[in-house]
Amino acid sequence: MRRRSKAFALGAGMVLALAALACGEDPVPKLEAERDALVASTQPKAAFWSEVERKGGYAKERREIEKQRADVTAQVAALAPEQEQLAAALAQAQAATAQAQAGLAQNRAELARVEGEVAKREETLARFTALATAPEAAP
Repeated sequence: MRRRSKAFALGAGMVLALAALACGEDPVPKLEAERDALVASTQPKAAFWSEVERKGGYAKERREIEKQRADVTAQVAALAPEQEQLAAALAQAQAATAQAQAGLAQNRAELARVEGEVAKREETLARFTALATAPEAAP
């Protein structure tokens, strides 16, 4: 589309130049003014291509990031069943630990009771031993 408008402008400029030559006017100032107007209305090629490269770089980077995001999402989805299994195993282990701690508390209570009973029996045994080894007192 731009090429056609440029071609049309150049064609129109040539027609004007030929008409000006036929009339005896100097066409150079008019043609230079037209050229300056065209140059002022267009973007330099270097700026245009640097903008294209910049936008292309951003688009490429965005595609890479979206691909990485899709990969991570797929990995998370693949790990979800394993995570559920681990959560179930953890819950089972916590239940077993709670049961073991309850049993340990019962065992410690039983140990304390038995140690108390042993202490009483040792005291009784010590009294019997003292009575048995003591000389008999005369009445």
